[in-house]
Amino acid sequence: MASPVSNGLSGSKLEKQRSVTEVQSHGMGSKTASLYLSRTTSLIQPGGGAPGGGAPLGRRDGETRGTDKGSQNGEDAVSVAESSPSKKTSVTSLKREFTFTGYDIMADDEPSTPKPTTEEEISERANRKCYLDACKVLGLIPVNYISRHINDKHLVMKSHPLGPVGARAVCIALVNNRSVESIDFEDNDLGTDGAVSVAEMLRENNVITEVKISENLIGSRGAFAFTELLKDGKLLHTLNISGSGLEDSDGKFIADMIEFSSHLKVLNVSHNRLGENASLDIGRAMAINDTLQELDLSWNHIRGIGSIAIAIGLQKNVTLKKLNVSWNGFAKHGAEGLWHALEENRTLRELDVSNNRLGLKAVPLVLKGLMENDGLATLRIGQNPFSPEVAMMILKAIGESEKCVLTTLDISDIVVRTDFITAWDEIKRKRALPLRILFGAVVKSGTEPAKDPNAINWRDPVTRMFKFMHDQGYRVIDLLKKWDKDGSFSVDRHEFKKGFMAENSSLTEAQLDEVMDRLDVDGDGEVDLGVFRKLIQRATQS
Repeated sequence: MASPVSNGLSGSKLEKQRSVTEVQSHGMGSKTASLYLSRTTSLIQPGGGAPGGGAPLGRRDGETRGTDKGSQNGEDAVSVAESSPSKKTSVTSLKREFTFTGYDIMADDEPSTPKPTTEEEISERANRKCYLDACKVLGLIPVNYISRHINDKHLVMKSHPLGPVGARAVCIALVNNRSVESIDFEDNDLGTDGAVSVAEMLRENNVITEVKISENLIGSRGAFAFTELLKDGKLLHTLNISGSGLEDSDGKFIADMIEFSSHLKVLNVSHNRLGENASLDIGRAMAINDTLQELDLSWNHIRGIGSIAIAIGLQKNVTLKKLNVSWNGFAKHGAEGLWHALEENRTLRELDVSNNRLGLKAVPLVLKGLMENDGLATLRIGQNPFSPEVAMMILKAIGESEKCVLTTLDISDIVVRTDFITAWDEIKRKRALPLRILFGAVVKSGTEPAKDPNAINWRDPVTRMFKFMHDQGYRVIDLLKKWDKDGSFSVDRHEFKKGFMAENSSLTEAQLDEVMDRLDVDGDGEVDLGVFRKLIQRATQS
């Protein structure tokens, strides 16, 4: 007669085989059926065994289960069954278990996380906890992304947006953080208060050396906070405050950053409203700075005297390698300043003067400086109002110059002819240095463009006046500012004629009188900005 244990084991095996067979009959394979049973069969059945009175599935004969949190009073289920046979049928459990992980899904306690063992792990956990604590104190909901990336070497948080208070929580967590070396808070609605928080944090943190807080409208007070930070000798070497809402009067802060910082190498103040006064301050600072290597002043209001001041600063500078002044209004006066700057400067490697109203008379001035320069490798001068003939002039100047070391010429959007391509190929064969050129459309050489029946009549004196302004890169408001003495944005007949004749335009005095008669529609002897604009609309629509 077999023992009860033997009978139980035999019953268990028989029951298990029967269950597998039943599951297989529903379309599962043997492996799938076994996994299904291991995840669904109760661990403890009446009688202390598996179905059929045997041991639990997955347990060998004679094994006892350790402390079971799901058993009554935490006692061992098998021990209870052995000590009290009468209780064998009453000890039941519906507990289930994922056998491939060993994690008890019915337990009340979460699995414990391993404790940090290295100093790096301890520091990373402390940084995350500091951010969470800061959010709790400030009444904020923590940003999961920041919590996960607060220890990244390059902490990038573009367009979240944090806001001033959210930025302060991050800054609190960064004060003692030694993992992060650069931060990018672009487009986070920081405002003035958020910028001040970042500057205060950088006073205590000597690890972060690159800061980008562009498109945050930090204003004058935010710019001042960073100016004071740099003047105090902090190790910041890259600062991007593009799109910060800075006005012309804020140029003094930018100038102080350039003049007094001994570590700053890259500065981006593009997409602001820095004008003539700011340019005078910045140009002066550029002339005496000996650390800055990259300066981006694009998309500002630099024109006239301001463009000359920037050019003079470049002329005296000895460390700048990259200067971007695109999308300003250098025009002829600025081009003349660049001529003298390129003649003397030997450190600049890349110059971007795209979209600066450089026309027929301005481009040759830049070329004069280029032909005497032996350091500039990249020149971007596209999106300016000049013709295919001027493009050919630039190419020939590069080919004929013995000093020019230009390897990249960007004249994007400028139409060239097929003879330009031929000349380029010839220069590449003869020149020791490579020459890469970016240009616009290519038209066939020697063919006259089709005449537009609706083309403007350039014999008309008013149209000729606007063509002269276009070629020189002048806007109406530029001329009015130049000729207007009382700040009324209007000029009388004498000021109008004297101003145009001083610019050496091709218009005669009689033609200027005719233009004035057409501009002075109300007969008061003066023309203002509104009249000019209306005349431009009529000239372009006729």
